[in-house]
Amino acid sequence: MTDRKRDLFEPVVDAEKLNPAFVHMRTSPASEPARLMAKEVYQEFPNPDGNFVEQFQTTGYDSRIFELYLYAYLSRSQYRVNRDCEQPDFIVAKEGVTVAIEATTVNPTQLENGINSHHLGELTQEELQEKLNNELPIRFGGPLFSKLSKRYWELEQCRAIPLVFAIEAFHEEGSLYFSDSSLAQYLYGLKQFPDWMEDGHLVVRSERLQKHKLGVKLIPSNFFEQPDTEYVSAVIFSNSGTYAKFLRMGYQAGYHHGNFQMIRSGNCYNPDPDATEPLQFAYELDDPPILEGWGQGLVVLHNPRALFPVPRGYFVDAAETYIEDGQVKSDVPRFHPYMSQTLQIRLKRGLIDSPEACKLPIESILECEFNSQKPARHPATTTLAVEKEWFADRDRIILGALLLDRTDDDWVYVVLGRDEMGTFRWIDGESSIQGRDRARQRLLATMRRILKSGRKVLVLMKSWIFFTLWKSKPSYTNPTL
Repeated sequence: MTDRKRDLFEPVVDAEKLNPAFVHMRTSPASEPARLMAKEVYQEFPNPDGNFVEQFQTTGYDSRIFELYLYAYLSRSQYRVNRDCEQPDFIVAKEGVTVAIEATTVNPTQLENGINSHHLGELTQEELQEKLNNELPIRFGGPLFSKLSKRYWELEQCRAIPLVFAIEAFHEEGSLYFSDSSLAQYLYGLKQFPDWMEDGHLVVRSERLQKHKLGVKLIPSNFFEQPDTEYVSAVIFSNSGTYAKFLRMGYQAGYHHGNFQMIRSGNCYNPDPDATEPLQFAYELDDPPILEGWGQGLVVLHNPRALFPVPRGYFVDAAETYIEDGQVKSDVPRFHPYMSQTLQIRLKRGLIDSPEACKLPIESILECEFNSQKPARHPATTTLAVEKEWFADRDRIILGALLLDRTDDDWVYVVLGRDEMGTFRWIDGESSIQGRDRARQRLLATMRRILKSGRKVLVLMKSWIFFTLWKSKPSYTNPTL
C-alpha cells in the first residue's frame, strides 16, 4: 500500500514510537478541525514519498506538517503544483512564471551556549538580543547551507528558473514566537536600528554585519553574498506552518460542531511610519475581522544577487523584503501577523456531548455538513446573528441551528425542513432566549416534536426562507418577505 492510499492518522508504527504532538492531533476532541483539514489536504497531496506518513507520525512531525502546509498554501492560491520529481519538493507555475521550491526546517540540535527559550519571559534584555543577533542566525544558517550544498539548480527541472528555499524553525519550545527579523539580518548581513530626526520622525538605519558568533560557533553573515547563493532567488519564512494553522483553517472551513470557542491573539504589522512596536490583536474565530488565508504571515526575502529573480507579488498574501538603495525595505499586507496564539475553550453541552447522546434522534453535526445541505438563508443573517451550533436528525429530514443575536447578546434557534423541491427552509424558531444551554434545549425539544409528526415534506410555501432577525417579529411566527 502506498502512502497516497493510507489514512494520515492511522498509526503505521508501534504506539511508543508515535510523536506526542501527532497523538494529540489524532485523538484529542479539540483537534478535530486540524485533523479533518489535514486529512483533506493530504488526500489532494500528489506523490508523497514512501515515508511521509511514518515521519509525520514520528520523528519528522514538524517538517512534514510544514510541507503539508506549503502544499495547502500553493494549491489553494491558484498555483499549478508539480511533484512528479523527487527533488525539489515543489515546482509551481503561475502567470507564466515557474518556480522551484525546496522546504527545510530548523530542528533541535546541540548548540553550545544556546539560550534556553522555554521561558522567554525570564530572559534578560541582553540574553534576548544575543538570541536574536547570533543564536537564531546560526540556527538558520545550518539548514540553508545544507540545502545549498545539494545544488538543485543543476537538476534538469530546475535549470534557468527561480529557486526558493522555504524555512521554518522548530528547534525548541518558543521558536515560533520569533518573526523573520533574525533571518533577515543573516540573509542580508544588515542589522537595523531606529533613529529619530529632530522633528520626531522615525528613521531606520542599518549597520553591516560580518559574522554571527555564539560560544565557539562562528559563521559569516550575509548568506546572499556567499558562493553559489546567486542561484537562490529568495527565502520564504513562516512561523505559522503548524498544527495551529490547520486548527484555525479547519475551524474556518466548518470542520467543527460549535463545541469550542476559539480565540486568536498576537501582534501584527503597525502601519504607523513612526512606530517601533507592533500592534496587538485578538479576535474570536466566529467573528474575525478578516478571513485568514493560507498565506497569511508568510514572508518572502528576495536575493538582490539572484540570477533568476522571483517577481515581486508572485507569492500571494505574503510580505516581501528586499534591498533598495542599500537598505532593507518591506512591502507588508494590511493585516500581517508576526506571531499569534490560538486559545480553545471547550463548551459543556450536557446531554448532546455525553455517551447517552447516541440514544437521541438528533445529533450534533459539523458546520460544513450543515452548509452542504444548502439551507435557504436570508441575506441579513450574517449581519444580525452568528451561527454557533448545528444539528440534524439521523435521516436528515430536519436541520437545526443555534445563533447568537449580535444586537443584544441573547440566543435564537431555528428549525428547517424540506420543501417540495427538497430545499431546507424555515419551519420553526424562537428568539430572545437568555442563555445558550436553554436555547439548545428548546431547539432539541422542537426538533423532536416535529420528527414525531412523521412528515417529510414540511414546507409548502416556497417563498418561505431560513429566518429573519427583525425585532418586530421576535417569535418568528411569520418569516416571509
